[in-house]
Amino acid sequence: MLTHLTLINFALAEHLAIDIEQGFNVLTGETGAGKSLLLDALSACLGERTDTNYVRYGADKADVTAAFSYQDGSPEALWLKAQELDDESGEILLRRVIFATGRSKAWINGRPSSLAELKEIGRMLVQLYSQHSQQQLLEPPYPRRWLDRYSNFHAPAQAVRDAYGAWQKNIRLHQAALDAQATRKQRMETLELQLEELEAPVQADYKEIEQEFDRLSHHEHIMQDCSSSLAALDDAEQNINQEISSILRRLEAHAGRSGQLSEIYASMLNAQSELEDATASLRQFMDRQSFDPERMEELNAQLEVFHRLARKYRTQPESLKEEYEAWQAELQQLQQLEDPETLAEQVEAAHQDFLGKAQHLDQIRREAAAPLARQLTAQVKQLALPEAYFEFKFEALDEASSEGLSFIQLLFSANKGIPAQPLARVASGGELSRIALVMQVMNAEKTDAEILVFDEVDVGISGGTAEMVGRLLASLAQHVQILCITHQAQVAAQSDQHLLVQKQQTDPASSAIIKLQEDGRIQELARMTGGVEIGETTLQHARQLRQLKFQNA
Repeated sequence: MLTHLTLINFALAEHLAIDIEQGFNVLTGETGAGKSLLLDALSACLGERTDTNYVRYGADKADVTAAFSYQDGSPEALWLKAQELDDESGEILLRRVIFATGRSKAWINGRPSSLAELKEIGRMLVQLYSQHSQQQLLEPPYPRRWLDRYSNFHAPAQAVRDAYGAWQKNIRLHQAALDAQATRKQRMETLELQLEELEAPVQADYKEIEQEFDRLSHHEHIMQDCSSSLAALDDAEQNINQEISSILRRLEAHAGRSGQLSEIYASMLNAQSELEDATASLRQFMDRQSFDPERMEELNAQLEVFHRLARKYRTQPESLKEEYEAWQAELQQLQQLEDPETLAEQVEAAHQDFLGKAQHLDQIRREAAAPLARQLTAQVKQLALPEAYFEFKFEALDEASSEGLSFIQLLFSANKGIPAQPLARVASGGELSRIALVMQVMNAEKTDAEILVFDEVDVGISGGTAEMVGRLLASLAQHVQILCITHQAQVAAQSDQHLLVQKQQTDPASSAIIKLQEDGRIQELARMTGGVEIGETTLQHARQLRQLKFQNA
């Protein structure tokens, strides 16, 4: 679970350190106070995109750290171990620094990490639901995805997608074989001729031939320069080796009198040894050299062949071997290309495999749809929609897709005696917000994440409906940790921890987050329900809202 958040120079926060408790946590405050501050900071720690607006005015960087606890054997524990990021603290520290220049850096348990790694671990820890989630309900794929997620159909749905991909790949291979059948033989003959022409030349290394030819071309100059060098080193009356020996004799006499002289003497001794080795190697090199005009002519002829073929095939001489190997691979591919009849059989086999898996998925979806629709109906009825009714509609697709055999719609009716119709067509904005909230809560019950974040998902509801939403979230918080931004006192009253966000008129402005005790909670609930003027009646109503929390516990 999320245990602690630290914000330094993040947006309106100059320095905030907040402990987060298990259960149902709410954040409230006046409009513009910075209620989204914590969620923005948490999103930054989870690898989401950031911009320079997150850096507090006048600061050069923003620094946020989120601390999480986790259980041994959990997905995040296994991930940390695989990445060699686990430690004895049993804690996950995600840190993000955002610079005013637009760059950012990230760390996981103190080790520099990529944003991709932050996102990967973040998906295991936190699930975010925003006030815009209701728009997802209007997207055609959403009912199918929601049905699959709630019913845990990920594996069979993925099997259908894989089978569909294999079927389509076989179709493409079959078509390619049909298209290539006419030109295949001609191309193979062309490749065989090209390979035959290059087979002998590419057995030799162009670079080695070019280097040997260059050496023979400059044989006379090489030998003259080597002879002069050898004379200076060893053969002349006063040569370098003799001079060095003389220097060494002089230094040896005094080496024992100075540590520095001793080191110099040792260095000179090593230099003499290396110079003697180089002299011997030079003499050996000269003894082995001979000018062979016939070999030079042979090399010249080989180079001419390389250059002629390079011009013919529009490449560089040193690249001819790569071309040869590429043609060999292409010819081998063409030789192994299966005939269209065999591929047609594979297409049919892949199609039947896809159909079998797709029919199974369609069947289990249909079996799960009716009880899920009844459960959704029962939950939504509690939110001031007593006549709500849902059902799933399956329509066979004209052409099967990677998602199955049917187009799935969620139908809805809010009024008794009115047939259910597609949700996007008949639901009002207020109805959509309530339906979206219930669907999110139902999804949250199935999530692997241990922290659920709700960002103003109760927009558009009030009164008794808001109270029911609060109860739903409080019930869910018995199993997972919840962090919720809300404007509804009825929702906030059901929380286990209440955090108040206040804007402070410092220069520049800043936000503070206060953990409210019971008296403070009553005052904040009264403000949320009664506005600026808070009287005894408003306070009494706030106390009653809190009493409902304990009565429902």
